[in-house]
Amino acid sequence: MIKNKNMNKISLIAKVGLVALLLVIAGAVFAQGGATINASREVIKEKRQEIKDIRATATSTGKSREEVRNEVKQKVGEAVDKLKNLRDERKVQVEQKLQEIKAKYQENRKARIAAYIEKIINRFNAAAERLDELAKRIEAHLTKLETKKVNVTEAKALLALAKTKIQTAKDAIAKIKPAGDTALSATDIKTAFEDVRQITDDAKEALKAAHAALVDVISSIKPGLHKIKPTATSTPTTTPSND
Repeated sequence: MIKNKNMNKISLIAKVGLVALLLVIAGAVFAQGGATINASREVIKEKRQEIKDIRATATSTGKSREEVRNEVKQKVGEAVDKLKNLRDERKVQVEQKLQEIKAKYQENRKARIAAYIEKIINRFNAAAERLDELAKRIEAHLTKLETKKVNVTEAKALLALAKTKIQTAKDAIAKIKPAGDTALSATDIKTAFEDVRQITDDAKEALKAAHAALVDVISSIKPGLHKIKPTATSTPTTTPSND
């Protein structure tokens, strides 16, 4: 398939967004990790002090070495449990944060791609409107030639064909947005956008065909009589097609 500049642009949008996502995720994980490290330090500091107190008061309280050892063992166990709970909490918090970031990234990514597709559609519609205007000018010119007894039968037949091709191009352009909406709601956006690529390519080719058909009309008019020039009707050189 011919490489599509617009789809390349969409892919670039996705790649830039992915880099930004990774940076945000890294920042979020670092922040969560920093908070957990601080909390872990506090737990260790607290239990260390409790163990020191147990040992310091062992003689005055008349506790045996075995009792002291058991109390210290209990405090160490409490510290281990607290640290494990902190790690588990951090894991849950990080996962939640990542999901939030990913959801926001997907939302922004879709918005950027949708805006770009809309830009392409507007460009194509503008090209179709220019073709319509040119067709009207040609038709008016043929009417004038008829009043001068010039045979424009062939030109009129070609114009009718050109008008049909202009409508075909308009119909093709109208299919782009629904296809884009469907692709943006798909789970695998990149694969889904293959359909958008094809539909946009079809619209682009339809515009080219309509423009060529109008040129044929002008070329069919006898030399010296065709005063209409197919200017400012070039079709867009860009076309869309993914994350």
